[in-house]
Amino acid sequence: MKMTKIEKRFVNRKNKAEGNIRKIQQAFQKIEIDKIHTVLELGCGVGFVATHLAESYNFVVYGTDYDADQIQITNEIQPKMEQLHFQVEDAIKLSFADSSIDLVLAQNVFHHIPGWEAAILEIARVLRSGGYFIWLDLTLLKFIKKIFHPFVKNYGLYTLNDIRTAFEEKGFKILFQERVPHGPFKQHHFVLQLE
Repeated sequence: MKMTKIEKRFVNRKNKAEGNIRKIQQAFQKIEIDKIHTVLELGCGVGFVATHLAESYNFVVYGTDYDADQIQITNEIQPKMEQLHFQVEDAIKLSFADSSIDLVLAQNVFHHIPGWEAAILEIARVLRSGGYFIWLDLTLLKFIKKIFHPFVKNYGLYTLNDIRTAFEEKGFKILFQERVPHGPFKQHHFVLQLE
């Protein structure tokens, strides 16, 4: 789903990317980082996180976003590096080959994906066996989801139980989970491994 200009202004802030990088570094303590060579970031925005991972860890990084305008800006402002690629992708229909990625990142993206369960299937498809998935996003209380569900068609709506169940049903093992303070909303951080 394409974001509004206000949403883009909020999510493309450098300090927001720095917070996401801190969460990734925390997650890296839970995984075998030496087994990571290729990274797919869903919803890369203007590419700060993807660029950091390519520069700091020398990973081959694919920063993707559904919004072509975001990718155009990213290609203009981020450095050109052999191991860093930015492209338009739909999270529910990725162009990557089966079992071709070691790590997938989705930070504050799933609530923008109406078909978020299909996105989990695609992530499981492109990840190699034993690959990792770092997920950070908002979850809703059951009664709030029930209120908004009939009216909201362009956003992903899910409870903590919905997302946990979907991860487990698609073959992911939870290595780490925490609730992250985020104002009136519940935000959760997961580190998962594809079994």
